[in-house]
Parts: sequence; structure tokens; C-alpha cells
Amino acid sequence: MVDAAGLFSVLVTGIGIGALYALVAIGFALIYKITGVLNFAQGQFALLGAFLVVVLSTSVPFWMFDVQVPVFAALGLTVVIGALLGVALERLVFRYFIGEPVLSVVIVTLAFIGIVDGGIRFFISSQYRAYPEALQPSWSITLPYDTSVQAPFVIGVILALLTVAGLMAFFRYTVLGSILRASASDQQAAMVLGVSIERTIVVAWALSIAITSIGGILLAMSSGGAGFTIGDITILVFAAVVFGGLDSIPGAFIGGIVVGILQEFGVYLEEFLMPGLESVLPMVFLLVVIVVMPYGLFGTERIERL
Repeated sequence: MVDAAGLFSVLVTGIGIGALYALVAIGFALIYKITGVLNFAQGQFALLGAFLVVVLSTSVPFWMFDVQVPVFAALGLTVVIGALLGVALERLVFRYFIGEPVLSVVIVTLAFIGIVDGGIRFFISSQYRAYPEALQPSWSITLPYDTSVQAPFVIGVILALLTVAGLMAFFRYTVLGSILRASASDQQAAMVLGVSIERTIVVAWALSIAITSIGGILLAMSSGGAGFTIGDITILVFAAVVFGGLDSIPGAFIGGIVVGILQEFGVYLEEFLMPGLESVLPMVFLLVVIVVMPYGLFGTERIERL
């Protein structure tokens, strides 16, 4: 007999955690849309955002300093630092790889996985760090079948929807957004028209890492604090982005939700079938999507004539 209550709980929880994946996936898709870079260190930048909140909002020794600011100021400051980090990455690293083979850029992003992970362990902490009480909200929303949705998931769904809507409006109705769209469509044509490609790429990196930082913070809030498991979500985020279309912002959101539901459904099936389905189902899904829909739901099809 089908357990309707259990399946509904899986669906609701999957949507909640999928929204958090979606925020990181949107950052991933934004970078690829504008620059063509597959940033496989996206999970590590989410991890960095999660730990920065601990550093800024609690009396945690940070190298030679002891930093502490109000909790909600720490949230805003973390997002700002994320944006500045995006600018620094473009200025100091990725601008030198424009026009280089895709594999070279991918290797650089893989290198950042170790750099960011090791940097956090050395400068901040190598252990799980609990968030302040103000960032562990106890409220929840009750739904049918006695299912409750925890605060971080509710906030994640709202922020993910607002981020998608905001980015779509930004690309459609602002001058800078139109420039970014033009650059994403054809960089050479945009340059001929006098568009500053370097400026658009800087903006893309800043927005991407800022949004990813928000996703990392909410992922940490959902578990009560910052832990290194957050950095392991990159492959799940990649599955989400591939499903939605590598250069599609709404597709990244939908893909994140789908991956979150599949992961929770795997947890549900483990009770009846075998352990490990939580990790296996999203990867099987990724394989099927790549075979059946190589450009995803909303991705731009690229046809090359020989």
C-alpha cells in the first residue's frame, strides 16, 4: 500500500532542500551563461560562505584576529565578500584563460576545490561549527499529513524564486542586463559593437559567488551550522544545471528542485531496497539526462557545421 503521508513528506522536503541546491546551481549557470566556464568549485564557494558567517558572527579565532559583528550584519557582509571574491577571481585568475581550451579552465576550477577547502581548514576551522541561535530559527510551516517545513527550507524556496525573478528582470529590463545577454549570445559581435566584455565577466562572477554564498549559508542553517559536507554538493548542482540547461537560470532552479526531490526519494527507498540510493538516484538521473537531452530542458542548442 502506498504511504501517501510519507511520499508527501519526501516531496515537500525535497523541494525545500532542492531550493537550496538551486541557489548554488543558479550561480553555476550564470557563470557558464556569460563566460562559458564550468566552475566545479561552486560547492567550495558555498562552503566558504557558510563558514564566513561563523567567523564574522561569533568569537572564533581567525588567524591572528578575533572578529565579531552582529549576526545579521554578518550575513550581509558575507554576501558582499562573496561578490568581491568573484571580482578577484576574474581579475586575478580567469581573465588570463579567456580563449584557452575548456579543459584548462576546468582544471583551474578543480584546483580551487583544494585551495578553498584547505584554506578554510587552515585559517578558520577543520571541524563543524554551530551557528548562533539567531541563525537557527525554530519555526516551521505545517502542511497536510502532519508534514512540517523547517524555516531554512521556506526561506530557501522564497529566495530562490526571488533570485530567478530578479535575474530575469535584470537581464530583460536593465541596460547592464542587456549587455550581459548580448555578451552571452555572441562575445565577438558584442565587442564589435563596443561592449566591454571584461566588465560583463566581472559582473557575472560577482553575482555568481554572491548568490552561491547565500545558498551556502542556508545549507548550513538547515543543519545548524557549517560543515564540510556542504562542499560535496557540486556534483548534485552539476546534475541540476545539466537537467535545466547549462546556460538557463530558470532551468537551474527547476533542476535543483528535481535533484532535491530525487535525493529525498532515494532516502525514502533505502528503507525498502538498499542503502546508497540517496547518492545513486541523482547520478543515474544525470546520466539519463545527458544521453536523452544533452542540452537540458532550456539549454541553448549549439549546432556546428563542418
